[in-house]
Amino acid sequence: MDRSHLESYAGTQLNPYREMPEMTAGAAVLGFLPAFMDVHTHETHLSINEDGSLAVIHLLDGLPDHWVIERDMQGRITALKEGIVAGFMRQDRFFTRSELAQLRWDA
Repeated sequence: MDRSHLESYAGTQLNPYREMPEMTAGAAVLGFLPAFMDVHTHETHLSINEDGSLAVIHLLDGLPDHWVIERDMQGRITALKEGIVAGFMRQDRFFTRSELAQLRWDA
């Protein structure tokens, strides 16, 4: 796969993260790990890959069953209960995407 094709593919895959450029998948390098939180119970879960390792993007698969309200024919999550938000965890603290957008970044 040549670099231009790879960049095109990465741009397509990370398009939802373009609203906040500094919060691309590279945020994990800064200690911000993709996670989800139930705003009603404050229960949090890190985003994980199929093999159980930490993911660098938000993935629905791997979230607890009690958060899931719908799955497709292959068993993949297609809908979550109300109140589940995507954000990032760092040092046991959950940050929403809007909170991260307001953080003061130091060089």
